[in-house]
Amino acid sequence: MRQILWLLYIGYLFFVIFTIFFSRKKPTQRFSWILVLVFLPVVGLIVYSVMGSDVFWDYKRRKIRERHRAVFLELDAITRRWHNRSGAELSPIQQFNFKWCGSIFTDDNAVEVYTNGGPKFARLFADLRAAQDHIHVQYFTIHNDAVGRELFEILKEKARQGVEVKLLYDSFGCGFTFVRPLFRELKAAGGLVHGIRPWARALNYRNHRKLVIVDGRVGYLGGMNVGEHYAEGVKGMVWRDTHVRLTGGVVRDLQQIFISDWVASMKKGRLGFRQRLQHYFPEVEANGHLPAQIVANGLYNKYIGQDVINLSYFNLINSAKDRLWIQTPYFAPSEAVLQSLKTLALRGVDVRIMTSSYYTFGGLFHHNIKNYFFRQLIDSGVRVFKYKGIMHAKAMLIDDDKLCIGTVNLNVRSLERDDEVFIYFESQEESKVYSRIFETDLEQSIELDYARFKKETLLSRALESVVSLFSPLS
Repeated sequence: MRQILWLLYIGYLFFVIFTIFFSRKKPTQRFSWILVLVFLPVVGLIVYSVMGSDVFWDYKRRKIRERHRAVFLELDAITRRWHNRSGAELSPIQQFNFKWCGSIFTDDNAVEVYTNGGPKFARLFADLRAAQDHIHVQYFTIHNDAVGRELFEILKEKARQGVEVKLLYDSFGCGFTFVRPLFRELKAAGGLVHGIRPWARALNYRNHRKLVIVDGRVGYLGGMNVGEHYAEGVKGMVWRDTHVRLTGGVVRDLQQIFISDWVASMKKGRLGFRQRLQHYFPEVEANGHLPAQIVANGLYNKYIGQDVINLSYFNLINSAKDRLWIQTPYFAPSEAVLQSLKTLALRGVDVRIMTSSYYTFGGLFHHNIKNYFFRQLIDSGVRVFKYKGIMHAKAMLIDDDKLCIGTVNLNVRSLERDDEVFIYFESQEESKVYSRIFETDLEQSIELDYARFKKETLLSRALESVVSLFSPLS
């Protein structure tokens, strides 16, 4: 019996070698999975099949692109009509975003920046109440609290009035927020509701976007989901976030992303659109003169490459000459981004990272992961600030004229795995606005004491090293 077990185990090891070594994962990722599979044969195999294997996702991507190919091609053709209509000379970053990421360039935009949920939700709800034709809503997490219920009351009323209402939600992000009764009420009122990737094997492939598009003319994106704590904070702590309201041509790209995600979540049959796709991309009046591009990745839409976010962030970071100021709640960057931060700081660039002091869930886990990576920046000159509250903003300032705001955390999950979105501005005016916001946040932050940080115990460092193996899950 023992010999049979040994033979089975040896066969299992060959299976592990074949499966992992022939995958497209990075060497460090492959090594981590080998450890899991070798030392946890049964549990590790289950975990890998759910969270590690790319075979299932390659199959799903291919099938969905084949199923909805005509729709994706039509969307791409519609949005590209508006690329750089003014004939402006594009900067190298703008050219990169168009060629690699498919990001349409428009320069007729206006933006409003919100750093608290109270004003943001008030403005959003006013726009929703004014909707005449259609409402498209997409969030990672929606809570069944006062803010969530007010949102659904508005959506139900608009659906009863005949406005076309569609709501997309991430199945994992809304899995424990008790919001499903509100979904049922919206459906009963005539709205359409769909969850993104409700399967167990999709657990590690989430859609982290937060988008709202009203009548194809007003758009929202940023770090805020739907819930009271984005306005009121948590347990007496301020919840600091960043969200933007957009008008102008850039809204068309948000529309394209939403419709792509909606189509990808549907099976064969009717897609739920009352009008032809062109209807959802109306001509819009120029509301400003702000140049902007939307950068997004995804499993199924036209942004097929999963390196879209990672490479676009890498490109932005490496463009810094004088300043690189980053706000991110989670910090577990890819190796390329980590080395870029160190190099820039050593070159004399003012590199600052502002992160959160507190977390509503998994604080010990996230703090240890962050500390592991911060230790690698100690001698390079990168300055780290911890916001005295919950810092949930995802923003980056580069020099005096580049700014991006969106859903992207500076961790491996956001950079390489989840579906994300951010808006990129090249504007000295908007950079000045956000620079003042960042400087105000610095007044509510504590700079990391590197001298004390170096004196951490051996046990703490060991814990950080162990936890760092799970950084792709953070």
